[in-house]
Amino acid sequence: MASIGKSQQRTLGKTSSLDAIEQEIHNQVEDLPAFARELGKYDRFRNLDPSSIIFTGSGDSLASSLFAHYLSHMQAFAADPFELQLYPKVARNKTLFITSVSGKTRTNIQLAKSVRGLAKKRVAITANPESPLAKECDDVIRLRYRSPGILTSGTASFSASLLAVASLLRRLPKLDSVRMIEQQAAEWARDLRVDPRGGFLFVGSGTGYALAMYAAFKIHEVLGLLAQYQHTEQLGHSQLFSLQEKSDNLLFLAPSSDQKTTEVFRVLSKSGFNVHLLKSDTRYPLLGTLQVMFCLQHLALHLGRKLGLQECAFVTDKKRLALSSRLIY
Repeated sequence: MASIGKSQQRTLGKTSSLDAIEQEIHNQVEDLPAFARELGKYDRFRNLDPSSIIFTGSGDSLASSLFAHYLSHMQAFAADPFELQLYPKVARNKTLFITSVSGKTRTNIQLAKSVRGLAKKRVAITANPESPLAKECDDVIRLRYRSPGILTSGTASFSASLLAVASLLRRLPKLDSVRMIEQQAAEWARDLRVDPRGGFLFVGSGTGYALAMYAAFKIHEVLGLLAQYQHTEQLGHSQLFSLQEKSDNLLFLAPSSDQKTTEVFRVLSKSGFNVHLLKSDTRYPLLGTLQVMFCLQHLALHLGRKLGLQECAFVTDKKRLALSSRLIY
């Protein structure tokens, strides 16, 4: 879930958390190109050796870290922040990028402290430059996006994180097609035929796997429904045997050329499973990722509307929300 950058808050009266998601999706059309231009001016992170970089974060931020790992052709390392804390020497002489929208996640702060003097540099990627994480780290990349100022599932914060980590690995492409991408994604979500009462399984390889993780998180947070994510190769080894052919929704994500994912989709489709393939039509990895990301965001929003929700599921479950905060902060 996304925490709120106070400097970006604005009052919207009684805007619901689902309305906030819709607004954030539309805001990205303008915000992403502007943020990409700003990231292009960051000279101090140019020409980093990907093998000298570690990416980490929790929740959506772990998904963006895995995206960076695959975008680097697996040269940059990505891992769960608590696991890194168990083995701090992994960070020796490395540049550690810790993504945390709020900058308040307890494990991230503990990790930054544990590798002080070991890591070559600790960089917080956060919307809050005054946060405890930002103050503990040696440098900050500030995430910039418009937030509605209420608690909602991570949308614009995730896309900003994707741009931030991608900019550390390669030059960002022009994002002048984002408006068209967003409109096409909305149409895709409206036309998709899935059963919200069935389970969701998102499948992908490489950057598609990172997006599968993010997609499952949105189903959890927005709809409060069962969702899982899996590597394409691993699906046939065990999980296949627990899938319900008619009711479970299998979405295969291929933001870049991915013959394996396409082939597994084809085989399961012919075998009677309820499968859908979400492919990109661009040769640029980041643009392909944004295309699929917009579709996944619109999917969660569309299904929420279809189910008659006004608020994200996690917002209305006060007991579990308090428990989540206790575990995270």
